[in-house]
Amino acid sequence: MGLLRKAADAVPAGDTGASRQGAASRKSGEGSARLGLLKRSIQALASSPEPVPAALELTASPGLSVSLAADQGTIVRQIIAESRSLSDGVELPSRLFTTLRKRLSISKGALLLYDPLRLEYAPWASYGFDQTTLHRMRIPLGANETFNALANGEALQVTAAEQLSAFQQFFSSREFSSLTRFFLCPYIHDETLIGVLLAAEMQHPSLDAAGLLSCLKGVAAEISPALQKARSFLMNLSQARAARPPAAPEERVARLLESPAARGKKMLFLALAMGPYVRGIAAAHEDLDLFRLREDVRNLMDAFLADLGVAVMLPAGNLLVCLQDFQKEDIPLFLHQLKHFLNVQFAGALPPEKAPRIDVLKSRIWPDEGTDPSELVAFFSS
Repeated sequence: MGLLRKAADAVPAGDTGASRQGAASRKSGEGSARLGLLKRSIQALASSPEPVPAALELTASPGLSVSLAADQGTIVRQIIAESRSLSDGVELPSRLFTTLRKRLSISKGALLLYDPLRLEYAPWASYGFDQTTLHRMRIPLGANETFNALANGEALQVTAAEQLSAFQQFFSSREFSSLTRFFLCPYIHDETLIGVLLAAEMQHPSLDAAGLLSCLKGVAAEISPALQKARSFLMNLSQARAARPPAAPEERVARLLESPAARGKKMLFLALAMGPYVRGIAAAHEDLDLFRLREDVRNLMDAFLADLGVAVMLPAGNLLVCLQDFQKEDIPLFLHQLKHFLNVQFAGALPPEKAPRIDVLKSRIWPDEGTDPSELVAFFSS
């Protein structure tokens, strides 16, 4: 069942303006039923499957014990204390990475999280690497012996030439030529490797390599459950996308229009400019990977529209949204609720009053203003 069906009966505060703009469609029984979905609480929707706490709660993974010297313990406690002040949300990993980067003096590093869509560990947050490296740093399961050894829970320093060469394909030529060592720290929860911190340049003024490894492992023991919680919802959505057969935008639209759900109903098609919203959220996270953020937004749009229609990525990066039984006068209310939903998911990035805009570029009603799927997609792509 889609997220909108799970909402309770309440309109979020400040909804009256958008509601008035949709008044024309609410005069009919059909309009009332249609807008009833959106009028239900997006607070409840956004908290599915778990409520979003005001601040991060950290609990060490069971079975992980880390012995730390006094100076190392102080640094780890500082990092954990700072992490506790962070707001929760799906982009929490990038904020945790920024904390680690600053506290441990990482000048080149990346937080690799598992991507269930592509079956690889890829940068969700990074600092200092060139774009070629970030494009190549997609490390699959079974990539090499060193990477596989992380599943044992040990943080590693990679210095041997043979070990370094096994990672050459994941760096640009320029980056690899200057690489003499790097650190790898696993994040494990429920006996699952959910992520890896890769630090190619890390030189803390008061810690040697062994001390850095101890600190990395001590922090990982505390924040791994929080990373898993932050990403679990999005990982489930990615797996759902992976289960769908790949299709061009024209094919997805054609399937929708030919489905039993579309029979005898009008469809509202919208082209949404998501670029400004994505860039605004990225600007609030120092190290967040822009490609991964776009992926998250796309997955969240799929979840938001599960009961109402579909979202299709267009070649220019805009989103084509199809809404069943909606009219053009319903657009302001839909946008209001969509922004509220996304802002809750990206908790801690921006206060609601500073959230970026989501603009409607074009709109059409099907079948009144066009029935051919290819022509529809071409219209919204131009």
